[in-house]
Parts: sequence; C-alpha cells; structure tokens
Amino acid sequence: MNPNEQVEVDIRDEKLLFTNKQPKKVSLAGAVFFALLLAVGVFIGAYVTVTSQVNAKLREMDQVYAKYAKMETLLNYIDENYIREYDNALLWEAVYAAMFESIGDPYSLYMTAEEYAAYVEDHSGNYVGIGISVIYDPETEGAFVHRVVTDSPAQKAGILPGDIVTAIEQTVLTEENYSEALNLVAGEEGTSVKLTILRDGETLQIEAVRGKMKTENVFYQKLEGDVAYIEILSFSEAITYDQFSAALEQAKTDGCKAYIFDVRDNPGGSLDVICKCLDLLLPEGDIIHIVSADGKSESQKSDGEHFLDAPMAVLCNGNTASAAELFTADLRDYQLATIVGEKTFGKGTMQSVVPMKDGSAIKITHRYYNPASNVSYDGIGIQPTEGYEVILTEEERLKLYRLPLSEDKQLQKALESLLGN
Repeated sequence: MNPNEQVEVDIRDEKLLFTNKQPKKVSLAGAVFFALLLAVGVFIGAYVTVTSQVNAKLREMDQVYAKYAKMETLLNYIDENYIREYDNALLWEAVYAAMFESIGDPYSLYMTAEEYAAYVEDHSGNYVGIGISVIYDPETEGAFVHRVVTDSPAQKAGILPGDIVTAIEQTVLTEENYSEALNLVAGEEGTSVKLTILRDGETLQIEAVRGKMKTENVFYQKLEGDVAYIEILSFSEAITYDQFSAALEQAKTDGCKAYIFDVRDNPGGSLDVICKCLDLLLPEGDIIHIVSADGKSESQKSDGEHFLDAPMAVLCNGNTASAAELFTADLRDYQLATIVGEKTFGKGTMQSVVPMKDGSAIKITHRYYNPASNVSYDGIGIQPTEGYEVILTEEERLKLYRLPLSEDKQLQKALESLLGN
C-alpha cells in the first residue's frame, strides 16, 4: 500500500476514515468552528427526539380525551333524552364493573364499597353466623350439615352433623333458591334464626342465636396405620396457618408416621398463608416463583427448618385451585407426596386487591403463580401421580361428604399409596 494512500469506509456503517499520513496541524479557529457545528448537531438531534416524544404523548392524550368526550356525550344524551328516572350513582357503578368484565379475566373485578367491606369481613377469619358447614342435598333439596363448629351457636342449639336444613325462617330451600336462602342465616350478632331440620325422618324446629366466631379451615384426625388425615378447606385466612401448624403438631404427638393432606374443593387463598404452610413441610429451597407481565421472576423460599420427613399423599380434584394447586405441585416437585384423585382446576395466577378512596376496591390479575419447578399449571391443572387417578361420578361427588371415610374411594387410594394395602 502507498504510504500516502487513504482507506475510506462509508460512515453510514458507523466507521471512520483511516489514513497512513501524518495528521496536519489544525488551527484554533477551525477547531472552535468544528466544535460549534458538533454542538448544533447534538442540539438539533436532541430537539428532534424530544419533539417526537412530545408529539407521541399528545397523540395519546388526544385518544384519551376522545374516549372521555364520548363518555360525556353518552351521559349527556341520557340526561337530556331518557324519559324515566334513573340512579346516576348506580349507572357509574355499572360502568366501573363493566370495565373489568370487558377484559375477559374471571378473577379481575370491581367491588362496590359494600361488596369490599363484605370481602374484608369474609377474609378476616371472623364472621357472624351459627357455625355450620353445609352442602346441597339433591334428594331433599336441603342443606346437608357436613360439620358443626365446636362451641358454636349451632352446636349449643343441638344441630348435628348429618342433619338436613330444609327451611330457614319461612323460606323452604329448593335447588333454585338454595344460595339465596342460605344468606338468610347471616345477620347481626345476638339475633336468632329459625331452622327446620330433617333428622332420621323426623322434622325438628331449632332456633340458634347468631354469634361471632373464627373460621375453621383445618381439620385433623388420626386414621388406622398411624396416618394423619388433615383436610384444608382454604388458605384464605391468616388463622389457617395457626390451625395447620397445630394439626401437624397434634399428629406428631399422636405418633403419626404418614400424612394425607386433603385439598379437594379447596379454592386457594393468600400468598403469605400458603408459603408459611408449605414452609412447615418442605426442605430448604424454592416455594414459589412469582412471574410478572414483563417476564421478571422473584422467588420465595423455605428455610428447611421444619422439613416433614415422612410419607405423604395429597387428595385433589377439579375444584382444587390456585394456592391449593401450589401446595399440591410443590409436594410433587420435591417428590415428597403421591398425588391422588382427579386433575386440578388450573389457576396459576395471582390477584391484588386495591382499595379506592371512596371505599370501593378493584381486584386484578397481575402475576403468575409458579411452583418450585417454575412450570406453570395455569390453564393446565395438575395430574394425579400415574396409577393414582380416581375419578368420581357426579352422584358419588354429591354424596362424598355423606360417606364415612371407609367408603371414600379417593381417600382409600391415598391410604393404599402410604400403607401398601
């Protein structure tokens, strides 16, 4: 190469001009002029960038304004043309609710101030009632009493497990009004409610005085073969952890050597409660991976201090959902438990409740809820362990809570997995 030859590269490729010549001396005036040109170029570039961003923001604001303008037009049209009276506050509540219905997520919703107050009360672990757990009984169109809370108004009034509530006050229960009729049990503390009870073919009239009680979410009993049977109804209330911890301690005191955890029909619950409960069972390691919309993940871990080193089985069905699925999946992922029953619901998302200044609130889906394996079960569900799927017919499912444990096919299969019978 000629020592004075230049090698030029297109600056569109962000390259430079190379030369083998010695650089010439540049005058001070030339350097200042070049610097001014560079500064002007940078300023113009920055101005163009900022202007572009501002214009984009203005276009976005125009779109928002157009939407609000349309809303105002519709409201004015109703005000000026509708011929009947209407409740303006009710209209706006319907608008707020429709916003969340429109996004197509069954777990995101708007709550009025009254609905949010009831939601808080339901999740506080305390409630006013009479203390019975009921299930619809198709044979009598009544409410089959599955459980009676210890020291509850129902127990004091003489209501027993196995009773069937056929009427509340003057309302006879039917399949059509069942849920609405059950709401009649609720009321103010100290007031009474009259129930018509069917027991062994005899009709009884029982009056119970409503009282404030703590929710019972965990039930324990020792089965043959030193097996602890622990049923968890939900992970919603903070007291669930205390009840679950107490059940585990009682099982250890009773000399139980294996455990069955029943989360059938358990709809899930709170992140804090499920993580604390799983920390009582798992070795050191991941409990949950929380994945945000942008794909970022954060984990919560077990410290392994309370690791339950014993054979386990988990009972689940199609109504086992959310946090109850996390419970099932983690015991599976750590190879600690046999999963028995039916495929779970498949809800692996997390919701947050955000209160508004007027007492209302919104609940919105904002995270994925992944187990230790970090494999999502959302929309998929969790399959029973191979060879341990036990599917109940609709008739068997409806009668399940009326059966003694010895006739519960899924429970017996779980015992088989632990005892090898």
